[in-house]
Formats: sequence, C-alpha cells, structure tokens
Amino acid sequence: MITFEQCRSFKGEITVPSDKSITHRAIIMSAMANGVSVVRNPLISRDTMATLDAFRLVGADIVKESDRFLISSGGWKTFKEPRDVIDCLNSGTTARLLAGVFAPQPFYTVMTGDNSLKRRPMDRVIKPLSKLGAEIRGRAGDTLLPVSVLPSSRMAPAGIMAETKSAQVKSAVLLAAAQIEGITEYSEKTPTRDHTERMLSGFGADVSSRDGVITVSGGREMTPAECFVPGDFSSAAFFIAAALAFEGSEIIIKNCGLNPSRTGFLTVLKGMGADIETEITRADPEPIGDIRVKYSECSGGRVSGDIVANMIDEVPSLAMLGLFSSNPVEIRDAAELRVKESDRIAAVAENFRALGAEVEEYPDGLKVWPFKGDACKGILKSFDDHRICMINILLGKKFGVKALLDNVDPLDVSFPDFISWVMALEQK
Repeated sequence: MITFEQCRSFKGEITVPSDKSITHRAIIMSAMANGVSVVRNPLISRDTMATLDAFRLVGADIVKESDRFLISSGGWKTFKEPRDVIDCLNSGTTARLLAGVFAPQPFYTVMTGDNSLKRRPMDRVIKPLSKLGAEIRGRAGDTLLPVSVLPSSRMAPAGIMAETKSAQVKSAVLLAAAQIEGITEYSEKTPTRDHTERMLSGFGADVSSRDGVITVSGGREMTPAECFVPGDFSSAAFFIAAALAFEGSEIIIKNCGLNPSRTGFLTVLKGMGADIETEITRADPEPIGDIRVKYSECSGGRVSGDIVANMIDEVPSLAMLGLFSSNPVEIRDAAELRVKESDRIAAVAENFRALGAEVEEYPDGLKVWPFKGDACKGILKSFDDHRICMINILLGKKFGVKALLDNVDPLDVSFPDFISWVMALEQK
C-alpha cells in the first residue's frame, strides 16, 4: 500500500500536461491530410502513443522532434491495410475515433485493447456508422472489442441523430463523413466537445455547425496544418479542486485550454461560490489562457442537465469537493461515467465510503455529504483509472496515512508527473 504525508495547502504556478483529446485529434487529422503537418506540444502518454502507432501501421510517417511531431502522409485516400492488429491499449478515444476513420476505407482492420477497454461499449459508435453503411463486427453482438472493420463498399452520407451525449461518437461520425462524397448531418440535442469540428475545418474539410447540427460535405482532400496543443483542462481540474479543498491554497494554471465546450466545471464551481478567475491569452482555433483559483468553501448543491455533458471528466473532482463543501453535492444525468475507464460512479462511492464519508449512489450519479468528523482509515482503489487515481492522491495528501492507496500506475495514461507537481506545490 502507498501513503502520502499530509499537507496544509497548495500554492504556486503550474503548467498541466497537454490536452489528451486534442492530441489524439491532431495526430488523426494530420495523418488524414495530404502533406506534412506539425503537432506542437503534444501529450506523450500511453493513450496518445496508441493512436500514433495506429497511423504508422496504415502508412503515415511520424517523426518526433523535441516538443513536436512531424507527420507526413499522402492523406486518407492513400491509407493501406495494416499488417497487424491495432492495439488501442486503454484508450477509448483511439478505438472509437479510429472506427470512424477506417470505416470508409477499402481494407480490413482489426482493433483490440486491454482488458479494461474490452469492457467498454463500442456499439454506441458502430450503430451510427452503420447508418452510413459501415460494416463493423465486434464481440458480444457487435458491442465490445475486438472489432473488425470490413472493407467499405456502400458507405453514403446520411442524417444522424445523436443517441448518446458523447464527443467520441460524434467525432467518429464526422471523421467518416469527411471521407464520404456528399453531405452528412449530425444533430445533437446537447452540445458536446467541439474540438473535432474546429480541427477538421483547420485541415481543409468542409464543416459547419448551426443550432446543434454539424454538416460535413465530404470527399474533399484534407490539407496539412500546424496545431498547437494547449494544456489539458481535465488535468487542470484536479488542481482547481485541490485549491478549493485545502484551506489557504492559491494556484495559477498557465496556458490551459479554455474551450467553452470543456469548461462547465468552472461554471458550476463559480455558481457554488468558488473564487476563480480566467484570462484568455490566445483565441484561435482553441481558446487558451490562465486560471487562478483561491481557496473558498463551496456551497454545494445539485448539478444536472446539459452542463454535465460539458464536464463529464471533471465529475470525480466535483464529487470530491462534496466532502469539503458546506452542503452536499449531488450530481445527476452522469450515467456516461459508468462506461469510462472504470465505473467512475461506483469507484468514487466505494473510495469515499472507505474513508467514512456518506455517499448515496444513483444509476446516473451520486450524492456526497460533507465530512462531519475525522476520516476513517481506508483503502482507496485506483480501479486502473487515471482520474480515480489522481483523486485518491489528493485524498492521500488531505488525510495522510489514513488513506491507503493500492497503486498509482494509471497516472501514466495522462499525467505521469502528477505526484511531482503535487509535491512541488504543497505547503507543509
């Protein structure tokens, strides 16, 4: 078991790792473009390397130079059949987005992943792609990895209505649509992350968005571009939560992505009375800027509706703040958390209860009551999930040897230096 020394507060400046979602997309679209593209400040992690290796298998030439990738490709029209199975490791983004990339291709592709990823649903992607004519076969009734993407012979544009509040599903459809001659429309009632739409336009695809309908006029050759990957807001969220959970804290997070489709967490926290300020320093194509957060006790409250889709990766951080708010924090409409790297609703509830917290679990969320006394000694499990692992480390710094962590290995997925930054900012 692993334990941490307690700390009093966190103070200082931090630059969080580059955005994982944007890195994935920058690699994908650079490979889909005809020419040499540059991805600056990419995240180097197990997840993003899975995406990188997949495109090497289909013919893209990728060179890492200092803090950038040079990606040379003949474009999506020149992809070749991979000589091996594509291993997506633990990356749901890789598996789902590549299903969209390879669905229109005239060759056979097989994708698999680790044991955790093999339990995560693929039917949410297979179903809309099938409406475009894709032929994808998977395990357990076409719902799970491994999947086989059969050579395309009849894909055609269509109108797709979103059935899941998922940017991954939307992105898979848009990446397929960019390769299909004609106009495809994807309609979503609840806006999700728009990184894919923004980036497709930057790579020369004909994409527009209005009133919840994204329109792609496909078949056009994509052109190379240069991308700068900002700091990952989802990684920043852990330090925002830390500043609000430890009295006397003040943290400045530099050069962080502040895309409005990602920052619902800030909106919710400000509504609960958190002292947070942001400053945009760069606006195109992705808003980037600085976040300053000072300790302030949050009021708690109920969070539900469309904004939850805008902050789905930050829900574990918000749930943690329920332990230290003046009133309970209740989160609903978050059933998507059940099918992440772990069942994050169950994982959070189990870990908090291990410390003696009062937690009520619902099918689509949970309610966390503030601690009324001292924490109990308990074992916090990572569930092989990097975001659960980071919450556990913050609780370890809050409660010291009372919080026993089973492991910290999942940090490598998105934030290998998380512990080092925690220790650099802590005030004993």
